[in-house]
Amino acid sequence: MPKDTVRKFIINLLHRNKDYAPCSDDESLIHSNRIDSLDIAELVIFLQNNYDIYVLTSDPDVFNELDSINLIVQYIQNAKEQ
Repeated sequence: MPKDTVRKFIINLLHRNKDYAPCSDDESLIHSNRIDSLDIAELVIFLQNNYDIYVLTSDPDVFNELDSINLIVQYIQNAKEQ
């Protein structure tokens, strides 16, 4: 299930940044500054490698679509439907 894989990936990113606070599936990751630009780049690579999804990072709105675990999972599901 993608949600479990995505959640594990995000928690690992947060822990690597010494952020051990709980993270709900709807909590903002980018706008709350819990993950930074390097983490976002890793997330994009994670999506490409694990789900064969190309993320158009030149579109600033894409970051709103990747701002929580639930939004990332939804992004994966939408990409697979196309």
